[in-house]
Amino acid sequence: DAGMNSEDGADDYFPPPLTSVQRATRAVEFYKRVLPVLAAYKAKEVELDLRGRVPLGLAAITPEEELAAWTELDEWGSTRIAETIEDMKGYYVKTGQVVSTRADLFPEAYTEKLTRLQDGIEWMPFELVERVVRRELLDGAELSELFATFDEEPLGSASIAQVHKATLLDGRVVAVKLQRPNVEPKLLGDIANLKRISRALAESLPVDYYAVFCELGDALERELDFLAEAQAMRKIDLAISHDNDGRPADRPVAVPLPAGELVSKRVLVMDFVEGVPLNRLKERMRERGIEPGSPEARIAGRRILDSLASAFGRMIFGAGFIHGDPHPGNIFIGEGGKVSLIDCGQFKALPRPQRVELAKLVLAVDGYQRASASSSDDDDAATNAAKLEVANLVRSFGVRLEEGREDDDDLACSVALFLFGDSDRTLPGGYSTNELSDDSPIKRVASFPQELVLLGRATVLLKGIAKKLDVPFSLGEKWGDGCRLTVGAASGPQLPLWGKDVSGAGAGAVTAAGGGGSTSGGGGGAAGKVRFGQVASMLKMWGRGKTERFLKRTVENMPSSVRTRLLELVVKREERKDAKRRRGGQVGTDGR
Repeated sequence: DAGMNSEDGADDYFPPPLTSVQRATRAVEFYKRVLPVLAAYKAKEVELDLRGRVPLGLAAITPEEELAAWTELDEWGSTRIAETIEDMKGYYVKTGQVVSTRADLFPEAYTEKLTRLQDGIEWMPFELVERVVRRELLDGAELSELFATFDEEPLGSASIAQVHKATLLDGRVVAVKLQRPNVEPKLLGDIANLKRISRALAESLPVDYYAVFCELGDALERELDFLAEAQAMRKIDLAISHDNDGRPADRPVAVPLPAGELVSKRVLVMDFVEGVPLNRLKERMRERGIEPGSPEARIAGRRILDSLASAFGRMIFGAGFIHGDPHPGNIFIGEGGKVSLIDCGQFKALPRPQRVELAKLVLAVDGYQRASASSSDDDDAATNAAKLEVANLVRSFGVRLEEGREDDDDLACSVALFLFGDSDRTLPGGYSTNELSDDSPIKRVASFPQELVLLGRATVLLKGIAKKLDVPFSLGEKWGDGCRLTVGAASGPQLPLWGKDVSGAGAGAVTAAGGGGSTSGGGGGAAGKVRFGQVASMLKMWGRGKTERFLKRTVENMPSSVRTRLLELVVKREERKDAKRRRGGQVGTDGR
């Protein structure tokens, strides 16, 4: 990129937005490379359709030949798409990251090749890294004025930023995140192109993509400001360390926090996170002799999904401050399956009334699924009543269905089930759970609130991760108790968590569920007194951690055959509990 190696002013590093001509040129280049792939698929579809209707007496194409033809095309098409995205970078990388998580929608060739986009973008040279950090944090002084060590090889290199491991002069090990020079105009230019095209083709597109790209554009501008990200890290940490009614609780995941005020708009110094990205977990487990589908892998998958579901449930329905980019490259798995959530640059705030309405909607979706599972009759009175409740809540939230279908309760209910329901559930009215299908309920939505864009991305990605880990997963079931807390605590406005005095309240304690973080220092007076509840909470967390460590040592020291059998029994017990819940039954404390 021009200007990246310039020794002159800041504008050489971070130039102004692209002109309309530059945006158009970039868009033409992208479509010039992608349209031949789309045309090849259409041509193959026509070819196979003709070969399937050969005259009697001639050899028709066999299923094996058809599969081989599609597999060959997928391999070629995925290679071309991946190379295009890697060459052009910008917002196209973000799109590829989302596709890579959707194993339920796209061929394996695409999800596998695009997985490398989650953390495999070409590195910036260290000379450039050094100059940017010195300019942003040190007013041009040497790195040695702040860092004892600074690794030249990055930990990861993504579409917006690159991250390096370093050690501060006081001995703290940190991660240093710096924005890619010249990336801002490309990203904003790509979004501007997508907004312009989606507005021009609004009548032809299945959903209101202009609203989608407007929301993503706003989120992108925040993501390019690391000062905003530093504040978001603190808010997300507070959100996950409190229940939906505001009481302190164990963290289900860890969130790295900024290292003091070592942050600028384009450089952020933060806690260092140990672990492996979720997209590399299978590879790491195989290195340790753990095969996909084994009891160990299934237990790890359940723990990861439970941790993520709990964290997002608290963010969405509790504090109302949501991490908006939970792709597998931003989810780190540490020892014992403990989860860390990194990269808080994309986020969304939800006002209290919307949190309550969403909580009611999730509870209604869960109620509908239970009612429909316990009845074999589609016209069952309880099922119809539950469907009507879901449909009315969808409309009241601001979702507008396409003309002529405004009163279609099956469609309105299916939209909610698509976002919050089980992936394998049949949708009412014959609608499809495959969002690419012509029968997808999403294609019958005229418009929806922008607040649902990042929320929908979070729920869809969570379900995509569940699919990749092969773990049964129900958002309605996982979030049910938390949503009831939200509705029960909705009597009036409350001071947000980041406006409260949490010093000494236990919110910053390290937990066995996934790490810890910092709170403000303990003050004096009444705020500094130790209360019985705080002591009880600390003892509870200490006891839980000690028990987990004892059980881990015990299981690790068992003979391999005994350990495998024990883990199989644990998995089967959890699967029985899941199956009973999904049938609408109650599960006893013994799990039977």
